[in-house]
Amino acid sequence: MNQNNSNNEFNLKSTISFVLRNKIILIITFFVSAIAIGAMSLMLPNYFKAQVALMPADSNAVSKAVLSQMENFDALAYGKEKDAEYVLELLNSGTLLWKTCEKFNLAEHYGIKDIGQAKSDKLNQRLVSNIKVKRTENLGVRISVWDTDPKYAANIANYMAQEVQTLRNDMKKAKMDSMVVGLTVSRDRIKSEIEQITDSLARLTKEKKIFNADMMSDRMSQELAKQIANGNTGAVARLESKLSDIGESGSTIVCLRDRLKNKIESLRIWEEKLEQVKVDAESNAPTDFIIDVAYPSDLKDKPKRSIIALVGGICCSFLAIFVLIIRERAKAAKAENEIA
Repeated sequence: MNQNNSNNEFNLKSTISFVLRNKIILIITFFVSAIAIGAMSLMLPNYFKAQVALMPADSNAVSKAVLSQMENFDALAYGKEKDAEYVLELLNSGTLLWKTCEKFNLAEHYGIKDIGQAKSDKLNQRLVSNIKVKRTENLGVRISVWDTDPKYAANIANYMAQEVQTLRNDMKKAKMDSMVVGLTVSRDRIKSEIEQITDSLARLTKEKKIFNADMMSDRMSQELAKQIANGNTGAVARLESKLSDIGESGSTIVCLRDRLKNKIESLRIWEEKLEQVKVDAESNAPTDFIIDVAYPSDLKDKPKRSIIALVGGICCSFLAIFVLIIRERAKAAKAENEIA
């Protein structure tokens, strides 16, 4: 144990002694390499950063926001975690990215002259490095765009923030249009059934002259009892015949009227739902609240040339230490061979 400690102490002292012996070389290596790498970093283009911050809305359905009768629903509420995830997915989608590429002709702007798959691959690499979309700590979404032209960076960020709302509205419209078609077909079928029931009911009541089966049955039963008590056989026969007709067709008339009432109520509900869906399909309500709009930056964001020069100088200094150690080991081995 003592031997190991002494070896470690000796190694540490020898290392410090070695660095001190070669400090001039290491200092010169650090500054020369830092200056050289810093000068080389001047060849790198300046990139400017533009950012847009937005908060997803809780809902973009106008019918829910305006026509809803839910007391606990707030039309101006911010979205929840799932809404932020939806926006992130749309912003990172190929549809939105390629629309941005076509809008700003980014392939030409980035100087990509390849064609076919090579062009797509290189353009995708540039988009991944120059466009970042992240969720903030407060369930917001931040779009960050880097470009050599600050106006280009701001325009791209603002365009993506606007286009994600358009994309969400297009998705909503496609869904609502299909619902409008389905509800319209169902409503028309209900209307047709109402017309059929109305015609059957009108024809049956006209033929049997029964307009309210329950009321007519009660009244005629009372009248029949009176006529029987009076001994009016002719009136009794007529009343019994009418009651027989009511017994045969009354239940059918009552059933048709109940069906007609239910169908009319269903039609009312369907009309309300269809109107709500049409409102949602035709509206272009904002889906997100844009908090910060991107503006062209006057200061570059990257590259950080001072950090590049510092890291480069440190790395070259460690490389110089490694080379010096190898050289010293080689000299010591050569000296031992000469002595032997």
